[in-house]
Amino acid sequence: MKRINLLPPEQRVKASRERGLLWAILVLVAVVVVLGLVYMWQGNQVNSKQAELDQLTAQVAEVQAQAAALQPYAQLQATRTAMTVAAKGIYDSRVSWSTILQEISLVIPDNVRLQTFSAVVPATMLPGTAVPPGTVPATTPDVTFSGMTYTHKDVAEFMTRLGLIPQLTNVQLSSSAGSATAGTTQSTVTFTVTASLRPYLTAPPATQLGAAQ
Repeated sequence: MKRINLLPPEQRVKASRERGLLWAILVLVAVVVVLGLVYMWQGNQVNSKQAELDQLTAQVAEVQAQAAALQPYAQLQATRTAMTVAAKGIYDSRVSWSTILQEISLVIPDNVRLQTFSAVVPATMLPGTAVPPGTVPATTPDVTFSGMTYTHKDVAEFMTRLGLIPQLTNVQLSSSAGSATAGTTQSTVTFTVTASLRPYLTAPPATQLGAAQ
C-alpha cells in the first residue's frame, strides 16, 4: 500500500529542517565526545611523562649527592696517583752509587790503589731541581778519584777502564806526578782523575704535587 504524506508542503520543509538540525546536533555531540576522550588521553600521557620526569629528576639529584659525597675520595685518589708517579720517577732517576762502586771495583787494575773517592750529584740531576733544562753544568767534577800506582801507563789504563762504565762520562786526568820510594829504586805515581755523571735522557721529576693537592 502506498504511503501518502498528508502534511502541507511548508510543514514538510520544516520537518526536514528539524531532522537536519537534529543530525547536526548529534554529529556535534559526537565530535565533542571524541575531543573530550582525546583530551583525557593526552592528559593521562602528560601526567605519565611528568611522573617519569619527576622520578628521573629525583634519581639525578641522588646521584649528584653521592658524587658530591665521594668528591674528597676522588681528590685523595688523584693525589695518591700523582705521588705514586712522582715516586716512581724519582726512583727511576736516582743515581745508583752501589752499582757504580761495584763497576769501579770490577774495572780497577790490580796495581792501582785508590786513596780517596768523592762524588756528588749535580743540581741538574736532582729531583725537583730549580735549575732549568739546558743550563750549563757546574765546572766542578761530579766524581773524583785520587790514588797511586807505579807508572803513568797504569793511570792511562785506569782512565780507559773508567770510560767503560755507562754512568760515567768525560773522564779526565787532573794531575799525575811520579816520585821515588825512599830506600828503594821503585817509583810511584800519584794521580787525580775526575769524571762526570752521564746526564739523564729526560729531566728528573719534581717532588712538589701542588697541582694535585
